[in-house]
Amino acid sequence: MIAWIPLIVVVAFVGGFAVSAWSPRFGAARDRLALATDGLTAAGILFASRVLVDWTTATVFAWYALVLVLAAATVGAVLRWRTLPPLKDPAKRTSRTWGAGCGLAIVLVLVGVTTL
Repeated sequence: MIAWIPLIVVVAFVGGFAVSAWSPRFGAARDRLALATDGLTAAGILFASRVLVDWTTATVFAWYALVLVLAAATVGAVLRWRTLPPLKDPAKRTSRTWGAGCGLAIVLVLVGVTTL
């Protein structure tokens, strides 16, 4: 049962990005920064899961399905990109940029640790 937890986390992140990229209302990213950080986080988590999740023959189809969902979500993000403002609230530019940078650094460290 515990072996399925990383797979559930990966599905949650990739599915969350797919909803954020395609849905204009439910769980949608409100600006470009949120959309970009959601996408990079989902891709990083999926990349790191290649090492963390036991991808046996039973779950290898889940891997391909998640890659397909991430690709479809990326298409949705590209289509929504022009309609979104760079930042929804420019007054929070510094804090949102620092938060996005720290989140990206955490994902990069996770990817780096899992690939070594």
